[in-house]
Amino acid sequence: MLLVSLAKAQQIPADEFFYAGAQSYVTNNTAAALKQVESGLKFYPNDVKLKKLEELLKQQQQNQQNQQQKQDAQNQQGQQKQQQQQKQQQPQDKQKKEAEAKAREQAGKAADKSKEKPETQKPGEMTPEQAKQMLDAQKGDESALIFKPDGKPKDSDKPVKDW
Repeated sequence: MLLVSLAKAQQIPADEFFYAGAQSYVTNNTAAALKQVESGLKFYPNDVKLKKLEELLKQQQQNQQNQQQKQDAQNQQGQQKQQQQQKQQQPQDKQKKEAEAKAREQAGKAADKSKEKPETQKPGEMTPEQAKQMLDAQKGDESALIFKPDGKPKDSDKPVKDW
């Protein structure tokens, strides 16, 4: 705006508008650059540099708008996918819970059956549950195997290597 008021008073050349717009463009201030160029085109409508810079600025604004629209569309699609996945996962979670409940019921029935079997069991045989209990009891008796060399070392001056 400063250049517009100065242009009326001192007749600023078109190059000044161009340079001011270009400097704003370089500092990534496209809106201010476009204002400067449009102000210059009011006084110098036939200036080639100002026209080219205006085209460039409008094209960049259009590109930025297109990128923003694409990004918004991608964000919206991502949100829709998340919502769909949540909707699909709810029935799956419900099915998993039902399957787990059925498995617990079957395990309970199997445990009841195993309790009944010892009466009809042959002598000397054990149920899987009894075998498991026996193995668990044996775990406590386990110890690490320690290597001890046989006899005395041949040369008593040398240390014993036991690795």
